[in-house]
Amino acid sequence: MPRPFRLAVALAAALALTCLTAPQPATAGSYSVRQCDYASGNGHHDFVWQAAGAPTVDQHAGSGCGEFGLAVRNGGGGTQRTYPSGAYGGWFAHAPNGTAFTHYAGAFGVLEGCCVNGMASYAEATETHDGQGGRAYLFQGHLGNASWYQPSGVQGPVGRSWSSTTSGFEARRVGFHLRCGPGFSCSQSVYGDLRLRGRSFDFTLNDFAAPGIGEPGGSLLGGGWRRGVQGLSFPASDTGGGLAGIEAAFDSGMLLASPSSCTAVAGRYARLQPCPLGRSGDWALDTARLPDGRRLVELRATDVGATTARRSYAVHVDNTAPATPRDVAVAAGDGWRAANAFELSWANPDGQHAPIARALWRACRAAPGPFATAIGGTGECVDGARAAASIAASGPIALPGAGEWDVQVWLQDAAGNVDPGTASQGRRLRYDPDPPALRFLPGEPGALERFAVEASDLSGIVAGAVELRRYGSEHWIELPTERAGDRLAATLDMRQRAGGAYDLRVRAVDAAGNVGVGYGGVRTIPDPPRPAPVERAPLPRARITMAARAAVVRRARARRPGARGTPARRWGGSRRRLAIRGGRPLLFHGRVGRPLPRHGKLVEVQAHFRDRWRTISAVRARRPGGSWRFRYVFRATGRRATYRLRARVPVEAGYPFAVGVSRPVRVTVLPR
Repeated sequence: MPRPFRLAVALAAALALTCLTAPQPATAGSYSVRQCDYASGNGHHDFVWQAAGAPTVDQHAGSGCGEFGLAVRNGGGGTQRTYPSGAYGGWFAHAPNGTAFTHYAGAFGVLEGCCVNGMASYAEATETHDGQGGRAYLFQGHLGNASWYQPSGVQGPVGRSWSSTTSGFEARRVGFHLRCGPGFSCSQSVYGDLRLRGRSFDFTLNDFAAPGIGEPGGSLLGGGWRRGVQGLSFPASDTGGGLAGIEAAFDSGMLLASPSSCTAVAGRYARLQPCPLGRSGDWALDTARLPDGRRLVELRATDVGATTARRSYAVHVDNTAPATPRDVAVAAGDGWRAANAFELSWANPDGQHAPIARALWRACRAAPGPFATAIGGTGECVDGARAAASIAASGPIALPGAGEWDVQVWLQDAAGNVDPGTASQGRRLRYDPDPPALRFLPGEPGALERFAVEASDLSGIVAGAVELRRYGSEHWIELPTERAGDRLAATLDMRQRAGGAYDLRVRAVDAAGNVGVGYGGVRTIPDPPRPAPVERAPLPRARITMAARAAVVRRARARRPGARGTPARRWGGSRRRLAIRGGRPLLFHGRVGRPLPRHGKLVEVQAHFRDRWRTISAVRARRPGGSWRFRYVFRATGRRATYRLRARVPVEAGYPFAVGVSRPVRVTVLPR
C-alpha cells in the first residue's frame, strides 16, 4: 500500500482594509472574506459537510470554529473498516451565484495514528464558473505526525494558501477532506486513527455579476423646476456578493449615501455573500443645499467587488424668488378713466434660473397725503394673479370701487418661489365711472339772463357749457360758459335774444371722460330793455280767465250693425272750486284778452307752493278767440290734499298788455 498523504493547507492573509465604515474589496471586481478565525472571535463560516461512500468518513464530534476548527476523522474508531475507492468526507464552501473563488487559504493540521491505509488528505477547487467542471487538487502532502493533536501541542497548525495566479483555478467550490484515493481499497484496523482540521480561512472571490439600478422615484426627478425639500429614491439589486451601498452624487459635490448593513468582523467581511442582494435608497433632499440651476445627479449602486452601476439624470433647482420687476407702467397712462379695466406692464428681472411663470398684484385704496408705496397702505385692498410663461403684463385689473388706488406687482417662478418683499413701487390707478352731478342755482331777481350751475364730480370737471332753446323749439344754443372750481356760469346777451320762455340745460365733462347733463326747466327771459317812449301811457294789464273741470273720458262700445255712436259721459262742470279723485285727469281752460299776436299768446300755468307762485307748464292761447287748455293728472295720495293754481300772461313782443294773472282755482284731491 502506498504511504498515506496528509494535507496541510494555509491561504495567505487577506488584503488589508482601507475603509473604517465598511470592508473594501481586495481589487476591482473581487473581495476578500475571513471566516472561522479563533484569534479575532470570528465564528462565522459558510462550509457545509459533504460525504459519500459506505462506510463514510465522519465529521469529528465537537467540530466548529474554536481552536480545533472544523475537523474530519475516519469513521468507526475502535472497529475495523474497509472503504471503497473514492469514499470521502469533508468541509466545502460554495461561491455565491455570480462569483468564483480565486484565492483559498487556511491553517490546517493532521493527526495520524497507525493502521490506516490508502486514506489521504486533500484540498481542492472544483466546478469552474465557465461550466467546464472538473476537479483541481490543490495539495496532497505530509506534515508529519502529531502536528496538531491538541491545543497545547508542541506543533501548531500549518498554514497553506493557493491562488488562481499560482494554481490556475477559478472555482465554484473549495474545501478540504479525507478521501480514499482512486484505485485503492482503503482499510483501517481497530486501532486506526486519521484526523484533519482547518480554521482561519481566507477567501478571495471574483464578483463578475454587475449590480443593477431600477427606475428611480421621488419628486426630485419628476421634471420641471424644483425647490424646497424633494424626495429621491431608487432600488438596486445584485446577484453576486451583494451590494456594499448605493448613493446619489451631485455635480456640486453633495453626496447622498446609503451603505448596506454587511456581515463583518474586525473590519473584514465574514460571509461569502456578506451584503444584501437588494437595497433601496430613499432621501428627503433640501434642494437649498444645491446651487440654483441645472444640476446633474448620478445614481450609483456598488457591489462588494467594487463594480459600480451608474445612471445619470438632469434636475433643475431654484430656491431663489424672482427679483423686483423693472419699468412697471400703467397701460394708457395713469390718468382718470371711466372703464374699470386697467393693465400693468413691466420688464422681468435678469439673472433668473427658473423662468417667470406667474405675476401677482395687489391694489389698495390710496391713503390721503403722499403717494403710497407699501402694499396695503389703507387696508382696503384687492388681490389678483395671472399665470403665463415669461409673463410681463397683468391682464385686466378690475377695481372694487371708484377712486384712486395704488397697485404693486411681484413675480413667481416656475419652481414656485415668490416673495412679496420684492414687490414693485406702487403705480396709481384712477377710476371714475359716474358722470358729473349738475344743478342749476336759482336765478337772481333782476338778473334772469345770468345762469349759475353747481357741479360735483370725483375726477373733477374739465369742460362744460350752458345751453338754452326757445320753448317749443328743437335747436339748442350754447352760451359762453366760464368754469370756476365746482361752478359753471353763463350770461345771455339780451341784445341778441328776444325775451320769452326758454328751456335750460347744462352739459359737463369730467377728467375721466364722463358726460353729465342737467336740466333747469323753463325760465322766462324778459325782452331786451327798450328806450322808454316819450310821454307814452302805461300799458293796460292783460286779461285772462281760468276754470277747471273734469276731463272728458270716452269709453268705446261695440256697435250693432246700423247703430249710431254713443255720446261721451261727463263729470263735473267748470268752476274755481272742485274736488277730484287722485289719478283722474283735470282740464284747466280759459281765455286771454285780445288782440293776440299772429302766432298766439304764451300762457304760464302756475302753482303755489313753498310760499310762492311757480310756473309748472306753459301753453299758448290760439287765435281767433284766445282760448287755451291745459290737462293735468294729480297723483293719488293716501290723504286729502288741496292745491291752488292760476294762469299768468307774461309780457311779450307784439302783445300790447302788461302782465296779467287769473283768479286762482282751488283743487281738492281725494284719496282713491
